[in-house]
Amino acid sequence: MSRFEHLSVLISIILGLGIAQLLTNVHGIVQARPRVRSYWLAWVWAGLIFVAQVEWWWSSFGFQDLPLEHWTFFYFLFILLSPVTLYLAAASALPDAVHGESVDLRAFYYRRKGWFFTMAALGPAFDAVRRGLTSGNPMDVGVVTNVMAALLVGSLGLTDRESYHGVLTLAITALFLYFILSAVLTLH
Repeated sequence: MSRFEHLSVLISIILGLGIAQLLTNVHGIVQARPRVRSYWLAWVWAGLIFVAQVEWWWSSFGFQDLPLEHWTFFYFLFILLSPVTLYLAAASALPDAVHGESVDLRAFYYRRKGWFFTMAALGPAFDAVRRGLTSGNPMDVGVVTNVMAALLVGSLGLTDRESYHGVLTLAITALFLYFILSAVLTLH
């Protein structure tokens, strides 16, 4: 096992835990569907966080190309911050469905918006710093797009305006899909 493979195991475990948590909550909600009041924004964000975790795992393959001197203990801890924030966002994207209780996804979405969108925004913020350090260019396209994503996603935690959430969520979804289709479909 190479050094990169060794380090990537922990990244994969954290991302896997987030995916498992999210899928467990989806399963619980599906099982409780007669008692669930659905809300489209909660489902879209659960889907976005799922795809973000898979995309992060996919793109982490590129870390193997980093020079060995980049890989210090503290750099690795910094790298782990993005998967950790994705896990925390995944864990709070949907409620745990409790047997016999009603679930209102709209109420849950707005009640947890501050925590959820803070965690969802910290991932791209950390990625912007990492990309800036790696490229040596604070105006690198990846840095700028991650900063913009962090600001847009983070702004959703500051308001209850449903129209703002709806429009911005659709715009973020479109931009994320464009990014995936244009940049990460191949292993570099």
